[in-house]
Amino acid sequence: MMKMYGYLPAWGCSDMSPFVSYTDAYLRMAGIPFEAEILYRGDLTATPKGKLPWIVDEADGTDISDTQLIQYYLEEKYGHKLDGWLSEEQKAVSTLIHRAIGEAWYWIVVQTRYRRDEDFAIYDPLWVKFLAWLPVEQRAQPVKDFRDHLLTQFWHHGAGRNTEAEIELTAREMTDAMSKLLGDKPYLFGDQPSSLDANVYAGLVHVMFTPFPSPIGQYCRSKPNLVSYTNRIFDKYYPELRKDREEAATYLSENLEKRKPPYPTSDHRLEELFKAPHDGPGVTR
Repeated sequence: MMKMYGYLPAWGCSDMSPFVSYTDAYLRMAGIPFEAEILYRGDLTATPKGKLPWIVDEADGTDISDTQLIQYYLEEKYGHKLDGWLSEEQKAVSTLIHRAIGEAWYWIVVQTRYRRDEDFAIYDPLWVKFLAWLPVEQRAQPVKDFRDHLLTQFWHHGAGRNTEAEIELTAREMTDAMSKLLGDKPYLFGDQPSSLDANVYAGLVHVMFTPFPSPIGQYCRSKPNLVSYTNRIFDKYYPELRKDREEAATYLSENLEKRKPPYPTSDHRLEELFKAPHDGPGVTR
């Protein structure tokens, strides 16, 4: 049996992390038996690389971190269950788009959750679950540290140096590309799913299903074929999460009514972390 460690299911997504959701979707689509397990106390120091997902193959003890490396391992062990039918050209396109989702779309997801105080506050019910093992008075600091860690990565990646509007522009361009690639097909390359569908589905639902009232999610939901696509995959592989998804949709409607346009202090946490230049030559903090 394959064991996959993640964070927590949330909002109709199999996990609060799009990377864990990608591996989860791959395993389901490929028909590989696995057991999803919440990482004990969320202790990332217990994982090989300090990140999730992390899979452990209980047959021989092999453990792998990193979504793409996990996929390569599963393909080596079980064969190319999802991509074996693709042409060489489709495989090449798939490889490049996999990286675009992991290296570019992920930071778009980060903006929808971590940039603004009011968006990050939507996480509060999850922190109650995720940090339930800590006394209430000790939970605030780990939550603050978690946000600051993500915003630091966001900044050093480069995406966080762009304005909200600039990242939204990038998101619209990528959304249009995914919509055009899908067209009127059931899946990205035809009548059956590939590994890319697992990744794109995970990336999309983390802005389309979640209760964060970002214009990015609204734009994705304006694409009828992407709505049908995510619903199709959800209905086939995640029917047990329907109640969670419906609750998240209600929460999203409430948050959309309350969302404010960008205002002078929207980026105050990024500014507090990086308002002064670093002393090193040619490098900013």
